[in-house]
Amino acid sequence: MAQNPSGRDESGTRANTLLAVLRVLDAENRLLERADQKAIALLSALGVFMVFFIVWHRLIPINAFTVTLLVIYFIVSLMAIVNLILTVRPRIHSIEGISSTDKAVASEPAFFAGICKFPTFSAYKLALQDMVKDEASTIDVYMRQIFSLAQINQTKYRNIRRAILFVVIALGTELALVAYLFPYYYFQGASVMPPLGG
Repeated sequence: MAQNPSGRDESGTRANTLLAVLRVLDAENRLLERADQKAIALLSALGVFMVFFIVWHRLIPINAFTVTLLVIYFIVSLMAIVNLILTVRPRIHSIEGISSTDKAVASEPAFFAGICKFPTFSAYKLALQDMVKDEASTIDVYMRQIFSLAQINQTKYRNIRRAILFVVIALGTELALVAYLFPYYYFQGASVMPPLGG
């Protein structure tokens, strides 16, 4: 009779642990999605401003100031695009902290990369059923996923922070070029800026 309560306590503790692990996994997945959404939004904004810049580029006079700003603009725009692409598709070479026994696990039946390694549906179904039977094994699988996603998120957010800086510099440079056009043409004696077609 004394063993049942302890069994219930152990089962309840494992259930609470699994619930906590799943919450952390869900939080990491949401962070992953947010990073991708930010990257796509920044890429779209940068594209819109680039179109605006291409339309107005014929009005930009060629001198030391504008050439310097143009070089800065193209370099930081390119760096922003590279970092935004790296945010959406981060390069993870190796994940430190996983033991050799963890690396020996051929496939994870609860993670998309592991699921794809199964040759047939029946093999996947069998592996998933085996995993579900053992709560400790299930918790370990989800913990490995959390650790992997945390590493990916760290890389994604490092890239998005750099991308934001480059986008801000690019837009600031573009605005400086646009602002330069008005006094330039005013002091050239033009009351209005020349039309785009002319």
